Amino acid sequence: MLLTDGLPNDTESLRVYESGVLDVSNMEGIDLVVKLHLALEEISEDILDILLSHSTDMVAMLRRTKGVSDVVVSPQMKRWHALHTLEVFYRDAFNNQLNDRYQLKALEYQELARAARLHTVRFGIGLVNNPIPRAEVPQVTFTFGSPSPASYYIQVSWVSAAGQEGAPSILMAFDGAANEVPVVQAVNPPAGATGFNVYASLTPTGLALQNSSPVVVGGSFTLNQSGPVTGIAPGTGQPPDSYVTGGSNFNRG
Repeated sequence: MLLTDGLPNDTESLRVYESGVLDVSNMEGIDLVVKLHLALEEISEDILDILLSHSTDMVAMLRRTKGVSDVVVSPQMKRWHALHTLEVFYRDAFNNQLNDRYQLKALEYQELARAARLHTVRFGIGLVNNPIPRAEVPQVTFTFGSPSPASYYIQVSWVSAAGQEGAPSILMAFDGAANEVPVVQAVNPPAGATGFNVYASLTPTGLALQNSSPVVVGGSFTLNQSGPVTGIAPGTGQPPDSYVTGGSNFNRG
């Protein structure tokens, strides 16, 4: 996914690092989602500063216009975001309560976040040449089809003329009555998108590509009357075309 596609982590992801964070959030009345967004803003600003420091004067203006819209979230960056969120969260908790335990937690995660930032920079900040943003939740209607009622789990993703595929939309369930089958249409196409893919399943897992070729922008796709087919699973978005690391920009491969 791209850094501008949304939050790299959710509240459940934070429990991997701090099992009691949701309990502290409820006890202290601190909104973790707000802290996730704040941490994303702060690391995005940091990443933009890094990219600007690696830009020539001629490229810097373009970089300021792009911002971080072409930055790919790596596993290292995802970890950085999680740890920085916990740093921000416990810093706020300490400021609210002046509890030494919260202060120690804030300092611990500050050091862990610094190390995660360093690993991110050493690994490299991945960039794509033609960013395809994450798709929004699609418009789904129903037409005559399957004899049995069912819940359809559906995602869509935008595709460029060169075959680059953006991150899939948030997984949503759509309930169909008896004798109905979903008709899926992606909405608000971004610049550079020429079509979209449809992924579906009757369960939250096992989603698979339903269309044999990308559906044209503005078009719609009707699922198979006998139910979703099996096939390729949805991806996570575009891989980087290049990396910024150590003062240089290295092309893939």
